[in-house]
Amino acid sequence: MSVLGLVAVALAPADASYAATVQVTPVSASDSPATIIAKAADVVPAPRQLAWQRLEQYNFLHFGINTFTGREWGTGTEDPNAFQPTGLNTDQWAAAMKNAGFKGAILTAKHHDGFLLFPSKYSNFGVASSSWSGRQGDVVKSFTDSMHKYGLKAGLYVSPADLHENLSGGRFANGSAAKQVTIPSDSSEIVNGVTFRFNSDDYNAYFENTLYELLTRYGGIDELWWDGANPTGRNQPYNFKDWATMVRTLQPNAVMENDGGPDVRWVGNENGYARTSEWSVVPATGDAATGADSVLGVPGGNGASDLGSDSVLSQRKADGTSAWNMLRWFPGECNGTLSARHNWFWQPGETWRPPSELLEMYYASVGRNCNMLLNLSPNRQGLLDQTAVDTLTQFGAIVSSTFATDLASGAGAANDSGTSNSTGHTPDLAVDGNLDSSWQPTGTTGALALTLPSSRTFDVISAQEDLRIGQRARSFAVDSWNGTAWTQIAADTTIGHKKLIRLASPVTTSRVRLRITSSRGAPAIAEFGLHLRPAGGTSPSSTIRGVASGRCLDVNGNSQTNGVQLQIWDCNSGANQQWAATNANELRVYGNKCLDVNGAGAADGTPVIIWDCNGQNNQKWRLNSDGTITAIGAGKCLDVSGASTANGTKVQIWSCTGQNNQKWTRP
Repeated sequence: MSVLGLVAVALAPADASYAATVQVTPVSASDSPATIIAKAADVVPAPRQLAWQRLEQYNFLHFGINTFTGREWGTGTEDPNAFQPTGLNTDQWAAAMKNAGFKGAILTAKHHDGFLLFPSKYSNFGVASSSWSGRQGDVVKSFTDSMHKYGLKAGLYVSPADLHENLSGGRFANGSAAKQVTIPSDSSEIVNGVTFRFNSDDYNAYFENTLYELLTRYGGIDELWWDGANPTGRNQPYNFKDWATMVRTLQPNAVMENDGGPDVRWVGNENGYARTSEWSVVPATGDAATGADSVLGVPGGNGASDLGSDSVLSQRKADGTSAWNMLRWFPGECNGTLSARHNWFWQPGETWRPPSELLEMYYASVGRNCNMLLNLSPNRQGLLDQTAVDTLTQFGAIVSSTFATDLASGAGAANDSGTSNSTGHTPDLAVDGNLDSSWQPTGTTGALALTLPSSRTFDVISAQEDLRIGQRARSFAVDSWNGTAWTQIAADTTIGHKKLIRLASPVTTSRVRLRITSSRGAPAIAEFGLHLRPAGGTSPSSTIRGVASGRCLDVNGNSQTNGVQLQIWDCNSGANQQWAATNANELRVYGNKCLDVNGAGAADGTPVIIWDCNGQNNQKWRLNSDGTITAIGAGKCLDVSGASTANGTKVQIWSCTGQNNQKWTRP
């Protein structure tokens, strides 16, 4: 599946007076790199973009004819009668998502197969041709009604590519000439007298008619995806400019996303991870006057390792002039699947990624200035599997427990020595719980000192910029007071809407300092927070690599069966090699299995296995500074049997020797 799409969000910022429109700013050919970087500091999101970024978490829902055929991509030749979700309950979807902390969802109203989940006057390939619900079914209506009922944002995915219309006699890439058309073509579909006159070929006219239906029948449509994948193998021009005109007219608060915009940017992978330095301002070439409504590419493509850094903004042509003629606010969106097999549509025997993996996605998306878009897959009944709901619930509970309390709340805030603030941006505004106010030093660096109401323990740091002023911070550091001096406990790069840092171990202090160490202009910090993960909260998961072998601690065959003995194997980043240390001294894999000394044994050679986490001492480990890992219950070291370095060598406990087969590294 490609993840190039369009998103629309009808949501206003909390501050109604905010009406910034500098989503795009022109760049002159003669602008110096320093001038371009200064301009980037002043680019801000349109209100619709700002509202979208504040959603942070929402879901994809891949559901359609593919659910019943077992395909990821259909063919366009399916029998509509195969679509039979006899237990459809979209309220169940909405309740599960809301309970897990998600703010909305995007439903596949039309995937690449062309099957429509709503009755259309312009196609007979969809629910209206299925015997399900007496040919009166409308999944889109059921979905949008449920979303609105539960106070969630309702979004729709509409693939431009269409394998059904690509069949012989269809409208996709049929060579038809563009001509003047009125949208909607059927006058009975006109809503509030709004029509459009476009110069469209057969397929664009068809797409525009169905888009009009979706944008006018179902109340507030908050998100739409125009996926960029094209499995037809044929070239069909898309009238994105006209489609954007429809969205802006019918959903005026919409933000749109396609491969090149205009408002929201796919982050470039389907793992749900953003770059560690994720800028929301990126350069482009095109007409700056229409850039806010145009589909424009990004340097190197969406998957480029660097999209908005100073070095990219500073690129020049061979003649020495700027490589770009505009800068635009273009925030990232990170999507991934709940399916452990990375399926988008439900498949028989589906299994789900554990909460620990979802947490990694959360911290690597929301925690890196990128919205999290997690795909769910309703089954053939039209329900979310209970196991999927349970996983979502567990994930949501951990996030809620972590961030429900801000330990910086009530702190006294002051400029640190050598720092002064700009007018109206006093230190207390960084801890007032309001994203529409901010602390701002007068220079490009500065420090904010917090005195907590009492000594507090935390292991997560949160920082948020005031995006109404812009994304400016390049780097920052956080210090704690040890009673006599400041000690640095964290450092990171960009902030944007939100940057989350998990500490390797909890810190207890009564004073904390935020230092902005570099920025493009005077930065504005809307919120600075301190949080504590729940008992057993995990550090970032990673491999545990044997020093002697260079191979990773591995669960054989990706098994999740209790009692499987651990081994070493070539490192491959699989979930069976991802270990997370918890505050309870556990080493967890899959989120719910613990590194366990078999039978609570203490003898040399006792196997090390995985087992359901139970809090017993044979599941507690100490990570030592010399690289050894000690089984706390047995007092012995994690050991590679026989000091072998071969794939498949079993792992055990053994009296600590200091040899390299008992030493391990973590990235």
